[in-house]
Amino acid sequence: MLFATGKPRLDKVPSALPNEGCKAPLPRLITEPGEQSHDLRKGLGQVKRHRRLRLILLIIILLFLGLPPERASFWATIRTGDAHLERQEYHAALDAYRQAADLWPANPIAFLRQGQTYLALQDYARAQDAFLDAMRRGGPTWEARLGLADAHAGLGEHALALAEWRALADERPGTAEVHHRLGRAYMSRGEWPAAKREFATILDTRPEVAPRIAQLAHYNLGLLLAVDDPTMAVTHLESATAGPDGEVSTAARQVLAALHTAQSADDRAYAAALLGEAFMTVDEPGLARRQFEAALALDPAYPAAHAYLGHVLGQQGKDRLALYHLAAAIKLDRSYVMGYYFLGTYLRDRGEPCRARLFFVRALTLDPGNAALCVDIAQTYLAVLDYASAEAWLRHAVELAPEDGQFHRILAQFYADHLIQVRERGLPAARKAVDLAADDPLAHDTLGWALYLTGDLRAAQSSLQRALELDPHLASAHYHLGAVYAAQRRWGDAQWEYTRVMDLDPGGPFAERAEGAMAEMSRLSGR
Repeated sequence: MLFATGKPRLDKVPSALPNEGCKAPLPRLITEPGEQSHDLRKGLGQVKRHRRLRLILLIIILLFLGLPPERASFWATIRTGDAHLERQEYHAALDAYRQAADLWPANPIAFLRQGQTYLALQDYARAQDAFLDAMRRGGPTWEARLGLADAHAGLGEHALALAEWRALADERPGTAEVHHRLGRAYMSRGEWPAAKREFATILDTRPEVAPRIAQLAHYNLGLLLAVDDPTMAVTHLESATAGPDGEVSTAARQVLAALHTAQSADDRAYAAALLGEAFMTVDEPGLARRQFEAALALDPAYPAAHAYLGHVLGQQGKDRLALYHLAAAIKLDRSYVMGYYFLGTYLRDRGEPCRARLFFVRALTLDPGNAALCVDIAQTYLAVLDYASAEAWLRHAVELAPEDGQFHRILAQFYADHLIQVRERGLPAARKAVDLAADDPLAHDTLGWALYLTGDLRAAQSSLQRALELDPHLASAHYHLGAVYAAQRRWGDAQWEYTRVMDLDPGGPFAERAEGAMAEMSRLSGR
């Protein structure tokens, strides 16, 4: 289909919607080595005993090397914390580092490690305190200053962070980690030439650069050069696809595909918008905005460019400009689905579900086979607690896409989250989701939770363990498994799972629930 202007549409209403029921993070593409057996926590006590034995052995070795007992215990405890940190077991790491600080209060290393762990937990205020404690003890000042700068950035103190990163780069030219931070900071500010220089500096220092940092440098240079030097951009993006980080490789392939298509397009405005859409897909709103603005400079009557630019501006908090462009998209082409869809999401995100619904319904009228739009409409009914209408629209989504497991899963989540006919309707929907998508951890998580709610703890445990085999970082599955263990009065196992939730979902809804569950568990167990 063509616009009145003759341009191809950018018609991509999402076919997969956020996991509204579980609100779980997106599954990571890189997981820790799959050491988890089908019985995920069976033998937890043996694992802990093995760790204690390793710790004792390490202390004996350090004593043999002549370290005083308290110093040997300190370094052994630091090593234990480092092992937890590497496995993203952040709260266990913090416990170890605090023990180490008690063993040798004057040593800065335990405080430096605490700061780095708090950064991973996005607890930036505590990270600042820990790095300052390390510096007061005469610790590795450069590393502590780097951590402080990262904490400034996390707290939104971007000018302070940028100034510190610049100072650190001046002191140690060619330090890849600092140049990467500077490059990303310049990209967020729209300072494209400065960003290019930082990433180019990283590649100039090879082969000393870590493979992942080099991959990120290639990827970011590919993004930055996509418009002005597409040939070099292709070279960098192809290098990024071969790097160790799977998420970066996938994003590089997405941009490469769009770049190849854009290079072969005769219409420059369409080519610019196509790249903008790719940048939006890989979560680069600044670059996306630049491309949509370029498309409109070439063709002010381009509906898709108005719609996508309005969406990006809305994400950046520029509401008046966003509404102007979203309205322009609909005015220019009243049959353009994405114009209505983006205006609906704009209103929904600003707490106006009833107004948003009008635009989602209009979009569905133009694209009646789109199951994802049915879920959007259902969410607007959920926002006003109209469960009957929400259920009807979710069931309609399943009718439109009966072989797509995600819509069965979303329907099952609805029943489980709101405790509506879980046994009669929730369980069948969850089982159908697993049948259609056997490798989807969210499907197994949803089935496990539905089984828990209907009292089948053994089957629930099995499903949740399968979810965690598929994605060990799925916070919702850890939370649900913790609830199963608590129901079985397996307090130690439940505490472990709830702690993992707090590691993986810092500040998120499941971490908050896990904290409450641990408090209740302490009351019940008398701990």
